[in-house]
Amino acid sequence: MQLEIMLFFQRLRTPLTEKIAEIISMFGEIAVPLVIIMLFLWCFNRKKAFAISLSLLSSLIVTQSLKAIFRSPRPFQVHPDLIDGGRLSTATGYSFPSGHSTTSGALYSSLIVVFWKKAATIICTLLIILVPLSRLMLGVHWPIDVSVGTAIGLLGGFLLTPLALRLYDSRRAFLIVTFIYGIIASAGGLILALILGLTDADPVAFEDLMSTATITGAVMLGFYLERKLVDSAPEKNSPWKRILTFIVGIMTTAIAAVIIMIIPAPAAFTSFALYYMIGIWAVFIYPLIAVKIGLMKKEA
Repeated sequence: MQLEIMLFFQRLRTPLTEKIAEIISMFGEIAVPLVIIMLFLWCFNRKKAFAISLSLLSSLIVTQSLKAIFRSPRPFQVHPDLIDGGRLSTATGYSFPSGHSTTSGALYSSLIVVFWKKAATIICTLLIILVPLSRLMLGVHWPIDVSVGTAIGLLGGFLLTPLALRLYDSRRAFLIVTFIYGIIASAGGLILALILGLTDADPVAFEDLMSTATITGAVMLGFYLERKLVDSAPEKNSPWKRILTFIVGIMTTAIAAVIIMIIPAPAAFTSFALYYMIGIWAVFIYPLIAVKIGLMKKEA
């Protein structure tokens, strides 16, 4: 049955539908949630940024762990004579479950929860449906991959987002949870980086899990440090200052990323440093600097 479904999508594939699928697929890739989370962090509301981050990253840890356990090959690898793979640069890990489907399910269901607006709900619902379908069209996932990936994402978005919003309102509980979660995820990311860098462990199974654990640890510890030492309030800024804050944040993040990437080191250690830097910079260091230089205000 799964092969028949894949062949159905292959028959629908033309240069135009493939290009459309590639564009839609991008909404399930890491760049989109990073930009959305940074917008909330630096320009709108840190409480909502925390809720989105917690639900998305936790969902992805579950998915990447399952990928490492099951190590299922992708459709175009199983049937290269029948199925053409598209946008293969984003098909970095194993097939089951779909990371793109988890990302879209968690991110856009979380946005539905934090907005509760009709227009946002319609757009997000369409993306939750279309991103998994685009992965089928591109031949990089089986139907069960996108079904389970979407389910994990939806559970994370609809269950964890409301819990995270309530957790943020309790400062003591928030600091305890973010500190413990951050330490555990950081340690997991570091251990996986050491395993990948020093042994012949399967990189297809563990690289994505390492990067997800690493950025999760950095983000959670970043929220801990920011709440404890900075307590910024981006929503108090004027619209023009919010735009400036976002532009400066993106530019400085990109510069820091380039610096890390040109330092000679094994690939696993470079990835660990890069993802850790992005998480801790975006959530803690940049808001700290922005408050110091007057780009961002503090809570009263």
